[in-house]
Amino acid sequence: MEYRRALAREVGGEVHAFELLSEAEAKELIELFRAARANEVRALRRAIDAALTAMPAPLRKVSRKILFGS
Repeated sequence: MEYRRALAREVGGEVHAFELLSEAEAKELIELFRAARANEVRALRRAIDAALTAMPAPLRKVSRKILFGS
């Protein structure tokens, strides 16, 4: 039951179909969700870095600070 609750938290709400999953299936699905989210974060970071490297060197640091505050 714990993985089903964690899965509901991961997707932001209760989904009745989760009750049909076994604990092993719920565990596998939550691991897939988390892996997908981690891949999304890595891809976004790579895209941001690629966009900033397309800018002239003197503007990169300032642009990053303006856009992302760091």
